[in-house]
Amino acid sequence: MEANKRNLVSVFGQPIQLMVPLFQRPYVWDEEKQWLPLWENIQALADRQLAGPDVRPHFLGAVVLDQLKMPTGTVETRQVIDGQQRLTTLQLFLAAARDAAQALGAIQHSRAFGTLTRNDLPLSQNPDEEFKVWPTNVDRVHFRRTLRAGSPESLRREYLKKDKGKIGHRIPDAYLYFYEEIARWASEDGEEYRLARLDSLHKTVQSHLLFVVIDLDERDDAQIIFETLNALGTPLLPADLVKNYLFHAAQGEGWPIEELYAEYWKPFDRDEEFWRAEVTQGRLKRPNIDLFLQYYLTLATNDEVIATHLFTTFRDYVRKTPALTAGDHLSGLAAYADVYRRLTSFERETREGVFFYRLALMETTTVIPFLLELFKQQGGGQGDSDITDILNALESFLVRRLVCRLTTKNYNRLFLDLVQRLRQEGGFTAAGVQRFLLEQKGDSGRWPNDAEFQASWVDQPLYRLLVRKRLRMILEAVDAGLHGKFTERLHISGKLQVEHLIPQSWKEHWPLTDPNIPPQRRDDLVQTIGNLTLVTENLNPSLSNGPWAMKRDKILDHSALNLNRPLRVHQTWTEADITARSHRLFETARQIWPYPAAE
Repeated sequence: MEANKRNLVSVFGQPIQLMVPLFQRPYVWDEEKQWLPLWENIQALADRQLAGPDVRPHFLGAVVLDQLKMPTGTVETRQVIDGQQRLTTLQLFLAAARDAAQALGAIQHSRAFGTLTRNDLPLSQNPDEEFKVWPTNVDRVHFRRTLRAGSPESLRREYLKKDKGKIGHRIPDAYLYFYEEIARWASEDGEEYRLARLDSLHKTVQSHLLFVVIDLDERDDAQIIFETLNALGTPLLPADLVKNYLFHAAQGEGWPIEELYAEYWKPFDRDEEFWRAEVTQGRLKRPNIDLFLQYYLTLATNDEVIATHLFTTFRDYVRKTPALTAGDHLSGLAAYADVYRRLTSFERETREGVFFYRLALMETTTVIPFLLELFKQQGGGQGDSDITDILNALESFLVRRLVCRLTTKNYNRLFLDLVQRLRQEGGFTAAGVQRFLLEQKGDSGRWPNDAEFQASWVDQPLYRLLVRKRLRMILEAVDAGLHGKFTERLHISGKLQVEHLIPQSWKEHWPLTDPNIPPQRRDDLVQTIGNLTLVTENLNPSLSNGPWAMKRDKILDHSALNLNRPLRVHQTWTEADITARSHRLFETARQIWPYPAAE
């Protein structure tokens, strides 16, 4: 290993191609976090250069390169082990400076910047050898288009963009950002100062931007160095480390890397918007690919997996399964990734879509490893009757336990044990799921029967006990369950709010008419489900604490819910009405979330 301080000219000034291996992540830098700070640093250096020669250089970080054996007659090539994001960004910046100088009439400066973006190889048989940096596979089309476009107008034509906005991919958008900033900065003091400013910018690039370049030799383990450099405080996702680890292993095993990537990993990079999209889980936001990797590892290891230890857990899992090759692991990840995408793609109106909507509101993600295996084993799609029966059983189990306020602490182990049981039985069947869940005893795992479910449903102050979104989900489900053959089916698309029929502050307009009912009894009943309904956000404030006749009429005038229609027969609303409605709604809930009949 050899480490040296280098400026941009010594890195990019000679014929060389710095190749990013396909198993590294795609280009992910953006304007707010990286482009803007980089440009501000370069601009500050160029401004100081304009003021005088005494300029301290700016350190760009370390770059780790590994030597590659290439055929005679090809350009010298190094593999980028670490630093691909900044190297790619600098090439986009230099191309933008080259083209901005050309547009501003500074032809010599344009050529000077251009020498740092293009290898002059007139006898090369590979046109892509002209690029100083050659990014990972998924980014190559965008990089080639951007570096060869010559101007923002030509680049936008390449992407069929008629306006002057962003293109929608980070590589061309980085070029457009730097082009606009350089052109604006160079023209700040008028045309007569453009050449001086561009000269200052070129001197900054030439002398004042420094790397530490670490060159590895055949004795250095590139994978260990990669992991060490990215072990702490890294912006890399665990999946990026997994990708690098597996493809490095596959390379050592002699797999055809390009074919392996195209078959198993390319969808992760191609569908970056989905896999890197952040999903709210509890109080945190995590990328889909991290969530998937955690569920996959939970299933593979049959154990709970800590979110902050995903890569080390995966690496340990690979080491404990020596019979599986890197290709086997990539194949497994790809197969379950297809299933995971399917779990997120059901239309809300389908039974599967309703189940996953309700599951998300219950935040019971520990069941997802089981669902991954269920859909993988069954291979079923939308409307599969076996899967529907299993989803019905799971939802009944989860909702009944939610209403009965039973713990969720054991769910991770419970659903992994369910997977093992069904594998032993040789099939994922609704009968097998029901048998297993009915065997569970105690608060940590039992399936509440009708009597326990009814007691909690009717008597418990669910408004106080349940998180609002879960209570809303339950009321939405009951409303759907009240749908009859003569009523139109209503899809609730917006967020409705939970409303008390007798308000929580009831004393002004709702005096007690029965002296035998203590105020505390009414306070408790007000929070039970028989006193709750759903209304729109706009209607809710207008109902406020008004008297029953006004509230009932406003609800009936503006609500199309099955949940509210029966209120029209009530001239008054009393404690007895609340209790009776709780029992009526329970009959619907019992049908939506049934308890299995005895075999």
